[in-house]
Amino acid sequence: MTTVVRRTAHELGRSEGHTTLEQRFRFEGEGANAEAIGQLLLQAPLIGDASVFGGRPGEEGTRTEQSRSLRGFSPAPGFRFDVDLTRRGEGEFFVRFSQPERRAPYLQGDLLWLIADEDDGTVFDEQINTDRALKIVSEPLGGLQPSLRRWLFFRLGHKQVMDGATRNIATLLSR
Repeated sequence: MTTVVRRTAHELGRSEGHTTLEQRFRFEGEGANAEAIGQLLLQAPLIGDASVFGGRPGEEGTRTEQSRSLRGFSPAPGFRFDVDLTRRGEGEFFVRFSQPERRAPYLQGDLLWLIADEDDGTVFDEQINTDRALKIVSEPLGGLQPSLRRWLFFRLGHKQVMDGATRNIATLLSR
């Protein structure tokens, strides 16, 4: 059976001086459950053919049973950062963005992915700088100074990346 995904929420806001972003996606289909999505995030290729993020530049880094990394990930021209994904609990993932090669990073910090089975589907809930996320993550996602790239990330780019990533996850679950 085919797994389908649809966005059910997208809310951009501000809290405590940080731009906030909440996105929720609902997966439905026989293979769609929180455990399967969590395992896919830890085991499927992150970039390249049949991957979570598709054919974007970057290099897969270290991997353990509960974490993995992506170095030099570039979701769009002019955007490049390292991504560390760590499973912290049942259906709870921390995603850390860093830019170690930049003296003044424009995008650094953590976001939270929560994946839970609900009714007859699975909800993938992304929380960036929200009150809920800031109670759990180590560092808000931001930068040292105002940045057009960060502004674009929150208002346009990340929405598009997650649209593609969730479609790819649905396709991988259907295999």
